Amino acid sequence: MPRLSDARWVADAMGEPRLADPQGVTDLLNYQLFLILGFASAPVVRLCEGEFGITRHEWGYVGLLAAFALLAPSELALRSGMDRSRTSKALMPLVAKGLVERRAVRGDGRRATVALTAAGRRLHQRLFARVAAIHHQLIDGLDAAELALLARLLTRLRARAVDLASGAEAPTGPAAADR
Repeated sequence: MPRLSDARWVADAMGEPRLADPQGVTDLLNYQLFLILGFASAPVVRLCEGEFGITRHEWGYVGLLAAFALLAPSELALRSGMDRSRTSKALMPLVAKGLVERRAVRGDGRRATVALTAAGRRLHQRLFARVAAIHHQLIDGLDAAELALLARLLTRLRARAVDLASGAEAPTGPAAADR
């Protein structure tokens, strides 16, 4: 990863993206979100891996299971934005670490649900406060009206992204592989 001082220079030199009329990759919303996620995730990754022994992706699953208690792995995949296969593979280390438990659905041996164990809930309590502090550092400088507007815009953009991903919108190019 480049030095953060270099990244600051590049980010400042980019200026404001031309979202309405992109002239290059740096004007695209996906690129801007990618940059924000990459830089804002760096302290979370250091925290998760360095102090808690889990990956950022594992933290995401722990957070979702803390929020929704008991989920089928397929629903966890949907809520995480990951495919079922990757979610299933990501759950294995969490089960091995004793943070998540799999429960067979009574009467259907092919189906299961997943939930945090007591250790998983304790990890979530300790880690969430620290990640929330990073969140507050990220949004520092935005006033209440800007935060409310950002929340509304993110909700609308998420809905549009789901429509695009699900094929509800007409494709703009050649058909892609069905994944």
